[in-house]
Amino acid sequence: MEELAMEIRSEIDHICAGYYYYKNEDVLSKSRSMADDIRDFCSFFLQGNLFGMTTKDYENLQQYVLQVLQDYIEATKQKDIVFMLDTLDYGLRELLNICIDEDTEETKHE
Repeated sequence: MEELAMEIRSEIDHICAGYYYYKNEDVLSKSRSMADDIRDFCSFFLQGNLFGMTTKDYENLQQYVLQVLQDYIEATKQKDIVFMLDTLDYGLRELLNICIDEDTEETKHE
């Protein structure tokens, strides 16, 4: 799952940097091309309490995942670039960070 998370994070970085620094407005088409990966990644969190969390904490995590997916769908429906950027950069990225081991990431860049 870490590999998929790193791939998605890389794509998000590319989309967001492209928009913020170069004013590339193809955010929606690029984010739609990620739909299968996002679905697969988010479904990982909904398969059961794989992290050994308390019931309440896991329910909160599930709600967060579902909200990210709902935001992604709504941003796509509304064709709202800013909403999509927020969903990717602030919603989905939080989930990605759960699966990415920063120590492994730092070792790869050294």
